[in-house]
Amino acid sequence: MRLLFYNDRPVFGGHEAMTLHGLEALLEDGRWQLHFIASEENTTLLKHLADLARRYPQLTFEETDEQPTTFEAARHFICRGRISDLATTIERHAPDAVVSVQGGLELSSLGILAARRAGVKAISYLAMPHTYKTTGARLASVLDRLTPSLIGMPHAYITLSDEMAALLRERGATVPVEVLYPGIDTALFHPGDQQTARRALSLPLETPVFACVGRIDFHQKQQDRLLRALARPALADCHLVFAGDGPDSATLDEMIQARGLASRVRRWPWADTAQLYRAADAVVIPSRYEGVPLVMLEALACGVPVLGTDRDGMRDILPENFRIDASSSLALSRELRGFLDGPRQAPPAELCQAIRTKMSLEAFRHRFREILDQLITGSSFSPVG
Repeated sequence: MRLLFYNDRPVFGGHEAMTLHGLEALLEDGRWQLHFIASEENTTLLKHLADLARRYPQLTFEETDEQPTTFEAARHFICRGRISDLATTIERHAPDAVVSVQGGLELSSLGILAARRAGVKAISYLAMPHTYKTTGARLASVLDRLTPSLIGMPHAYITLSDEMAALLRERGATVPVEVLYPGIDTALFHPGDQQTARRALSLPLETPVFACVGRIDFHQKQQDRLLRALARPALADCHLVFAGDGPDSATLDEMIQARGLASRVRRWPWADTAQLYRAADAVVIPSRYEGVPLVMLEALACGVPVLGTDRDGMRDILPENFRIDASSSLALSRELRGFLDGPRQAPPAELCQAIRTKMSLEAFRHRFREILDQLITGSSFSPVG
C-alpha cells in the first residue's frame, strides 16, 4: 500500500513526534511505501525523516515552501492554484490515501483539499479540533465562521481522545472518527525514588516542588499565570521547575527576575524529564486548551500526580480530584495549596498501570497500523472526491 503524508507546519511538536513513531511502525511492517511532504522550515522533522529514510528505503520525502496562515480557510478559496499544484504532486505519487498531520483544523488542510482534488482518500490525523473562541484567538468570531467549511473535507479522522472525537462530531463531522491515544516510552518513564531524583537534579529535598513541562507559550500553556500563582503568599514555601522552551521563553525569564523568584524557580531546557517527574510533588498543566498532553501520560507512567485543567485530554484521563481551576493566578494558587495541605494522594494505581500498558509506544504503533489498514482497505469511507 502507498501512503502520502503531508505536514506544512513549520514547528516540531508532540503531534509530529507521534507521527514519526507511526511512520516507523508502518515501515517496519514492510507492506507500505511512504512519501512525506514536510515544511522546509521544520528542520527537526526533516532531520528525523532523513534518519528514517536512511534506514528504510521505502520512505521518500520532499520539502514544501507552503505554510499555513491565519484565514487559511479563506485562502484556499481565493488561491486555488495552491490546491491544484499539490494535487498534481499527489497524482504523481499515486497513493492509496493522503494523511494530513494537523495540529488544528487549518494546519495542513491544504493536503486534505488537494487529496480530494486528486481523487484520493483524505485522512486527517488531527490533534485539536477546537474552535478559535475556545483557544482565545483574535478575530475568533470571524475565523469560526470560516473553518466549518473544512470539517466535512476529510473522508475520515484520526484524533487523540474521546473528548476530541466528541468535539469533532459536535462541530459537524459525519465521517468515521477513530481515536488513537498517544504513546509513551515505558522503558524511560517509570516510577522511581523522589529523593534520589532530587539529589540527582540538585533540588531541595524537603521543600514542595512543582514541575511544568512543555513549550513556553503563554497563550495556550499559561506558564505566566502559574508563575504569578507561585509569587502569591500561599505558595511562598514552594519551588517550581519549568522545562522546555518556546516563543515566550525570554519573557518568562524576565518575569522570574522581575518578581524576585530566581531562588525558587528554575528554567531548564528539554532534558531528563523522567527524572524531573519523579522529583516533583506534582506536575502542573495549567493550559487553556490541549489535545492529550504527552507530559500528562509520561508523569502518570512515573506514578506522579498530575494537576491539569478540567478540559480536553485532561478531562478524559485525570480523576476529578486532580483537575484544577486555572482561570486566574489566585484560583491556581488556591488549587496548588489545597493539594499540598490535603491528604497527599498518588494517582490511582490502576490509572498508572493503564497508561503503561494501553498508552505505551508499542500500543500506539500497533493501533496506528491497525487504523490506517482498516480505513484504507475497509469500506468505511464515503465516496472519494
